[in-house]
Amino acid sequence: MSGHIVSPRLYYVIFITLMVLTGVTVWVAFLDLKFMNTIVALTIAVTKATLVVLFFMHVKYSE
Repeated sequence: MSGHIVSPRLYYVIFITLMVLTGVTVWVAFLDLKFMNTIVALTIAVTKATLVVLFFMHVKYSE
């Protein structure tokens, strides 16, 4: 059984992306976007969850 080798650099890029998205989530929480606050927060949360599932849980490279 052979696995897909992923470079550590990709993990660092994903980690930084997750941290930036977390910062954006906090920043957006302080903005008054009316009904859009929930939509924006959920969009960011789904994006972060997708990155975690695809890369850190190795779903992207599973067969």
